[in-house]
Amino acid sequence: MNNARESTSLDYYRRVASHFDEDAQMFEKRYEENPVLKKIRGEFRKHTEKFDFTNALEIGSGPGIDLVYFAGKYPDRHFYGIDVSPEMVRISNQNIEEKGVSNAVAKTGSVEDIPDLFPGVRFDLVFVYFGGLNTVFDLEATVKSLYEVTSRNAIFMLTSVNRYYFMDFVFKTLKFKWTEAMARFRDRWKGYSPGRNLPSHVYSAKRIKKAFQPQFQILYKRGYSLFYPPWFGARHLNKIKGLGPLLWKIDSALQHTPLWNIGEYSLYIMKRQEV
Repeated sequence: MNNARESTSLDYYRRVASHFDEDAQMFEKRYEENPVLKKIRGEFRKHTEKFDFTNALEIGSGPGIDLVYFAGKYPDRHFYGIDVSPEMVRISNQNIEEKGVSNAVAKTGSVEDIPDLFPGVRFDLVFVYFGGLNTVFDLEATVKSLYEVTSRNAIFMLTSVNRYYFMDFVFKTLKFKWTEAMARFRDRWKGYSPGRNLPSHVYSAKRIKKAFQPQFQILYKRGYSLFYPPWFGARHLNKIKGLGPLLWKIDSALQHTPLWNIGEYSLYIMKRQEV
């Protein structure tokens, strides 16, 4: 049974890796041209930088955008990245070398591989930007793996693609795309690339809480792109002109209401608990 599960898991991650290998060459260019991505990533970084840490792990580190940023800003700290895409990791380490930072490294693998990739390292900060855990094979098993490689009171910064994205449902319904409108509710989300199916899952706040407790306690949560455009809708900022800042303020005002979790992304800040 374990061998069959392992084989299924390896096949799953091979498909995820293949998907992101295809994206790797254009990933940085798309980021540099996308003001929404930059704004939301800046928000994620601000939350991350509130905490003291020595060894930080980024899951789904892609081409190393954040590894290079943090390693350059905090030269006395150590940064480790993992990604299932070999091509993303190749580009990441190339960027690390070109920027001349010696306190960062990226390796290819999934969360389950962390002890073998970074033997003996205990992380006091783990961060996941833009849904890196939405593509794990088994969320509960991932939580257990993270618990084993983190230090006492470690901080875990998770951003997740949300299951209930209200505006996405509305727009697709208005376009009579019924199957796409209901896809997330059925956990059949296929990623952002038309015609290419990404093995993945979307999570509700309830699902995240259930999966991470009791190993991790949620300290803070926030939703993004409730009414403000998501990163893949950045082109709409030009169409709505001055409404962008207002929509951002509306999103911020809704954070203390039950509507906080109806956007594209949700951020969770958690603290490791001794169990």
